[in-house]
Amino acid sequence: MNITTILIQSCQQPDSDNALTRLFGLHKEHEASQGSVMWLGVENEAGQIYRLIGVEGIAEYVAMLKRLDAAGYWVQSIEADVSSALHAIVRAPGDVQSP
Repeated sequence: MNITTILIQSCQQPDSDNALTRLFGLHKEHEASQGSVMWLGVENEAGQIYRLIGVEGIAEYVAMLKRLDAAGYWVQSIEADVSSALHAIVRAPGDVQSP
């Protein structure tokens, strides 16, 4: 799975990020590539998006969603208006979910 990840420095990285990095092997930050077309925003406990994860294509996006679901993450799919918009918001298991 080809994954691009970007940490947003102005937002607090939660403790649950360690589990996410192990799940997908996100050991270092990668700059966005032209091939990353499906984007997930990962929220911290305060509801702020602190990490962006991009994957290449719908097959990898669906595979990522299945792995997140199996690991207990809450995923809210959203419609993207433009190619660089988020396609889903992810919350770690146990984090309070917004209505």
